[in-house]
Amino acid sequence: MDDLGSISRRRLCKIVGAFFVGGAVNLAFAAAPLTPGAAEHAALASFVDTLLPRDGLSGSATDLGVDQQIWTFSKTEPDFRKLLNLGCRWLNMTGGPPFSKLAVDQQLAVVSWMAQSDWNEIPRRFYELLRQISLELYYSALSAWHGLPIQNPPQPVGYPPSSWS
Repeated sequence: MDDLGSISRRRLCKIVGAFFVGGAVNLAFAAAPLTPGAAEHAALASFVDTLLPRDGLSGSATDLGVDQQIWTFSKTEPDFRKLLNLGCRWLNMTGGPPFSKLAVDQQLAVVSWMAQSDWNEIPRRFYELLRQISLELYYSALSAWHGLPIQNPPQPVGYPPSSWS
């Protein structure tokens, strides 16, 4: 897919597939297809921006279109789309405002909790999968490299030994 930058579709499918091998995530309770709405799109955008916020040198995840690339990829993978929709809906079940309307410190608290929650539950699976995909998509964009001491990716040729000094 052209809109995924230099990350290959095969690599992304492997990442997604790893989370569904052996039925590790039970999505049976979500038998009906889920269609994301504006609330789910806003939740994902805020979630990836919490993981990869804007700084003085580079843009946030949404500035680089990571959220849109994730939604585009989800159209080709039904199980991933279910997890994505369920995770975004879960994010919005704060008992108060939706995730995108929470203060930054509250968003960080939710994401920190997700990172330490039970591996076999949706919040942790959602966190792990979306974190990995977001990082790959983000850093595959050259505009994310501003301020980093690299000029080209280390693969496939690696860094010359002189750059290690």
